[in-house]
Amino acid sequence: MNITNKYFLPESLVKAITFDDHKGEGYSVTELILPPRILQLRRRHQDEIMVDASERIWLLLGNAVHYILAKGKVINSLPEEKLEVKFDGIKVRGRPDLLHGDTILDYKITSVWNAIYSPEGKDEYIQQLNLYRYLYHLYGFPVNKLQICMILRDWQKSKVEGDYPEIPIKMIDIPLWELSKVQSFLKDRIKLHECANRRCDWELPFCTPDEIWLKPEKYAIIKRGNKRASTLVDTEEEAKERLKAFSKEYQIEHRSGRRVRCEDYCEVSKWCNQFQKP
Repeated sequence: MNITNKYFLPESLVKAITFDDHKGEGYSVTELILPPRILQLRRRHQDEIMVDASERIWLLLGNAVHYILAKGKVINSLPEEKLEVKFDGIKVRGRPDLLHGDTILDYKITSVWNAIYSPEGKDEYIQQLNLYRYLYHLYGFPVNKLQICMILRDWQKSKVEGDYPEIPIKMIDIPLWELSKVQSFLKDRIKLHECANRRCDWELPFCTPDEIWLKPEKYAIIKRGNKRASTLVDTEEEAKERLKAFSKEYQIEHRSGRRVRCEDYCEVSKWCNQFQKP
């Protein structure tokens, strides 16, 4: 990966953003839960990927917070322990943030909206922590509780009401999977990635709507001059029917669907025929 610096950020900052010590054989837990298409394109085009340092500031913040938290040692705990096992002949690596007693605690530096819209934790959080638990199980450490500590980088005290968190920290208890379920999930993910590894770029399995963070198209009934819709529906026909109940000041506005991950966050979309396909 090539890190550019088009905004002339300090050299020390750019070097810190560029640092990466997570590489290794096989797959890391975080790689396994990635869509196979994204992981393969990242690996194959690693030397061609261009990312500006300004786009990785939140990653730097996350790494910095993890580094500081790892220094806050508590009795009967293992911070940032590197784990590696072989499963079906493939190396699987993981580095959980903290094992305290029989609890795995993982820190997420994220938006307050993730706490609001995913109060029980995202699917990838559940998958990640249960895989960490399985790695510790293979090392002989029993784990009976999984927790996410969300540090909300954009929290504002002035917005506290309703579902909005009272403080910039949100704790989430992650459900425990049966170990047999984790084994099955791990086996399926390895098979999926290994199959993708044998395919050329344009034959890689497509990412699912959930994996591309698809925001479907909508039809808005909106008052002229306003930006916020009074009603959102899925089809133009439904919008026309709903519009009959509104005054002449209202109109229908089409809002195109978006592949949010592809358009705003995927560093390999340039080589992705799924994204390039109209």
